[in-house]
Amino acid sequence: MEKIINEVENALSILKSGGIILYPTDTIWGIGCDATNDDAILRINRLKDRDTSEPMLSLINNSKMLDKYLHVKPAFINNVLKEISNPTTIIYSNPKNISKLLISKENTVAFRIVKDNFCSRLISRIQKPIVSTSANMHDKKYPINFKEIDERILKGVDYIVNLPNKSISNLPSTIIKVNKKGEITKLR
Repeated sequence: MEKIINEVENALSILKSGGIILYPTDTIWGIGCDATNDDAILRINRLKDRDTSEPMLSLINNSKMLDKYLHVKPAFINNVLKEISNPTTIIYSNPKNISKLLISKENTVAFRIVKDNFCSRLISRIQKPIVSTSANMHDKKYPINFKEIDERILKGVDYIVNLPNKSISNLPSTIIKVNKKGEITKLR
């Protein structure tokens, strides 16, 4: 537990200073930053050689955080969240208080409530969502384990969290979109 706490504090320092981290999540290794920091998000896009018009998802640690980052949290969303057992990213409408670089042309944003202990603690400490994008170069295969992460990614981040990835899955999260009527569309 002490190692997790130390890694949370190290990563927190980097995020607060506008840096980017490489970290284990409840799915695959991710590259992340403060989801309200445009400069850090642009750095991630440059590092991955990724188009800035493609928004990335952000991790939160509970559904209550949605209140701060959505103009209107769907009334039915807590029921949807109770049904989800695997890591699932949900696309929501009408975001607020988050970088415009994470908002799509359709005025949507993607959040995943993380189950990973390290990620949850880090989000609790920073009190903001954390960007999470796979630790690969754009249009390349995402790494199944740390050894597969491209050297450019390893050298391009400000901090590599020194914890094993004890993920629920070695695949990216499922992505769903929920409309105002509560209808769910699976996108991935």
